[in-house]
Amino acid sequence: KAAHTLALIYEYPQQSNNLVPIDVYAAFEWFKAAAEGGCVPSMAELALCYELGCGVTQSDENALDWYMKAAAAGCSSAHFSVGEHYEEGRSVRLDHEEACIWYHRAAVMGEEDGVRGLRRLEEVARRVLPNVGDILNV
Repeated sequence: KAAHTLALIYEYPQQSNNLVPIDVYAAFEWFKAAAEGGCVPSMAELALCYELGCGVTQSDENALDWYMKAAAAGCSSAHFSVGEHYEEGRSVRLDHEEACIWYHRAAVMGEEDGVRGLRRLEEVARRVLPNVGDILNV
């Protein structure tokens, strides 16, 4: 928890009333330490660092690996991010059906981005997920 808090301070200076300047490299290292220690929010943040190349060399493979770990630990936004990787074919084969499955998991967990992902791929979603209409028709 402390490592995650330090990472947030380095990434978002307003967390320290702007006493600590932005340092994406330090934020990455602290997110990594916290993620490796099992901190789920840090797993998702570390994945985002890899996805954007923030404080580390950009790597879709490492991003997906950490998003998968965060998703397995129950992080709803990570489910959405895994879906994006499948929708866009980043470090995995392009697979809209698989993307819909991940978006659906995110949506069921209350992630609005998951619903938006399903709407983007609505035709595929309705074919792959028989009860998706309950989510899409809201």
